[in-house]
Amino acid sequence: MDPIAPMLLAPIPKGRAWGGETFVRAGKFAKPAAEALPVGESWELADLPDGIADGCSRIEAGSFAGQSLREALHHDERAIMGRAHLSASGRFPLLVKFLDAAEHLSVQVHPSAAFAESNPGAHLKTESWIVIHAKPGAKVWRGVRPGVTHADFEQRLRSGGDVVELLLEVPVRAGDCIDLPSGLCHALGEGITVAEIQTPSDTTFRVFDWGRNNPERPLHIDQAMACIAFGAAQQLERVPVVNADEMPPVQTRNFRTTLLSRTSHYRIERLQALEDAELPVITHQRPACWMVLQGQVRFDGPQPFEASAWRSVLVPAAAEGITAHLTKGTCLLRASVPDPMDRWLA
Repeated sequence: MDPIAPMLLAPIPKGRAWGGETFVRAGKFAKPAAEALPVGESWELADLPDGIADGCSRIEAGSFAGQSLREALHHDERAIMGRAHLSASGRFPLLVKFLDAAEHLSVQVHPSAAFAESNPGAHLKTESWIVIHAKPGAKVWRGVRPGVTHADFEQRLRSGGDVVELLLEVPVRAGDCIDLPSGLCHALGEGITVAEIQTPSDTTFRVFDWGRNNPERPLHIDQAMACIAFGAAQQLERVPVVNADEMPPVQTRNFRTTLLSRTSHYRIERLQALEDAELPVITHQRPACWMVLQGQVRFDGPQPFEASAWRSVLVPAAAEGITAHLTKGTCLLRASVPDPMDRWLA
């Protein structure tokens, strides 16, 4: 395939009850109107069904500029996907976001495999949070405490009691990577900004919403109780929280690369430029999303452009042969899509 340029994606702001001001302060979005919700999520790469409002990314620069990601895939799926596959519904297999939590997110769970199999409208949602900023004392909730049974949890939940004390509380700091397989009960705490890489599903069941009592944010107790994993079924020992600064990196003269997460759905690495440097784009015939956390990346090629902090780029499988120029101190996350063989190795 002839090389095609990477694609600078236009971020999609999402107002949320728990949203903060990080994106506005960074100049990513304009300040919302006084009556609007603060921006809690920035959808960086999305290709969700048409029924979801603002659920598909548009391409701002690079190949297919001015088109939606859906249109680009329709035009040249092979150049974008290479050896990787679209999702079962025929869409791009990742949903990539930034989240800014000024308040706690709801305690929630995503469909288990058994629930998704028996409920066609529900979809598995495995996700990973990479912490960009965390205030002192910040925490997340991840999994149900040992010894708490399905009956214990349901009784507490239906009686209106505090289920949070039944969950495992995890202190977090910048650089942490937190994997959240489908079926694992979890919540993101206040004062945390994360990058979120996930499978392309918007199916979420709220368990507890911190007393917000907002009719637009209903609880889904029956569905949640059908999905939440307990005890050993959570397999928490297989997916520990890791910190990028404590993981063994692969280091060359100009770059330091650290593997943060590897699932059957995606692989996440942190890449740091130690000097101003050139990086030949190597895709292994699979697409990847580059989320720039700091610094700047400039892409050469047939349609050059620059991506600065808080911007994201889709690097298609056919981008081999293009060069990226990174300024010293640039830090980015690279979330790559596996090819079918990788699923046997994850």
